[in-house]
Amino acid sequence: MTLSIKTAKIIVEEISGIIGRQINMMDAEGTIIASTDPVRLGTFHAAAKKIIDENLNEITVHSDSEYRGALPGTNIAVRFKNRPVAVIGVTGPYTEVVKYGQMLKKMTEILIRDEYYKQQSDIDARIKNRFLNEWFYGSPETIDRRLETQGQSLGIDITVPRRIIIFEPVLKIGYSEKNASPPRTGGTAENELRPSDIQRYIDNTWKTIGTMIRHEAHAAMLISGNVFICAVSSRSDKQLLDLAQAVCTAVESRYPVLLAAGMDAKTDDYRLINSARLKAEKALKTCLRSPSKEPRLYDTINMEIFSSEIPDPVKKEYITRIFKSYSEKEIGRCIGILDVFYQEEGSLTKTAQKLFMHKNTLQYQLNKLKKQSGYDPRSIRFSSLFYNAVHFYRDLEH
Repeated sequence: MTLSIKTAKIIVEEISGIIGRQINMMDAEGTIIASTDPVRLGTFHAAAKKIIDENLNEITVHSDSEYRGALPGTNIAVRFKNRPVAVIGVTGPYTEVVKYGQMLKKMTEILIRDEYYKQQSDIDARIKNRFLNEWFYGSPETIDRRLETQGQSLGIDITVPRRIIIFEPVLKIGYSEKNASPPRTGGTAENELRPSDIQRYIDNTWKTIGTMIRHEAHAAMLISGNVFICAVSSRSDKQLLDLAQAVCTAVESRYPVLLAAGMDAKTDDYRLINSARLKAEKALKTCLRSPSKEPRLYDTINMEIFSSEIPDPVKKEYITRIFKSYSEKEIGRCIGILDVFYQEEGSLTKTAQKLFMHKNTLQYQLNKLKKQSGYDPRSIRFSSLFYNAVHFYRDLEH
């Protein structure tokens, strides 16, 4: 374990302000890595090097010529696991500075120990993340005894059947921290929130999800890009949906975030974890396309199962063919109407209410669409054409 320059600087700055003395911090090579005197940075301190090499507790320097690069003062070994890893020096007469010696030593050793545990925690987290990546994204052939053994060493039994939930946060439009009740429409708030605010909300969202999922049986979690992949013990669709909704509610009640969630289809074969993740991803994409961002189960989606296989240019051409002679702006307006119209099962009254539109205006727009496209959006025969167009448009928009 070595003392970082950052930690050394913090110690020197904080302590010198308290005791009013010149302080130096030397590394295991005897080089001054932090000092109240900038001129001495990077220079060699022979007394510190002697302490390290000979495993001494301290050296008092009485004159400038006694040790190269050392001024009169006391130099004390900073230990980690009973070995000197750094030296802290306080310039001044021994009788005046010795009283600070043990205090400085203990404080520095505590900071080094804390830094060590943080580094170990970071290493453990990276090892676990690599394992989770290999597990969640691996094919059935790679889910073998080696992976099982590696999981056991990390406290994860991969043979337990699990369900997958994938969460993705969407910042609410028009939110500012002065708003008591942010609107529930999806989108971004980049015009009103600084990047630091956005990152803070995302970090807090991850923490909330992690806190709730961590208490679930056989939980395993991985942040991958802008999504949070959660594996929990196998359960019914209703139980899984209840858990996802509880997490979404907890996040949305605290932060200006709509939390989209997609869930897999139930299987008891633990080797199909990658397939489960892919299904949860498709369900998540469907959730993200929906204005309400309600959590979606894979078994409740339909054409989304294969839509990812259709190239974007084909989707765009399909939309253009359906909406003949419509401008892009007009297509967008029609899509908005049709989206709500089909959500409300073709009810003119409910659709008009939801769109804040007069019922006669809605009928006019639908009749106009029938005349220009040649297809009646209210006809069972042609409704699938428009439903596909709505889905492709949302897919391209997303």
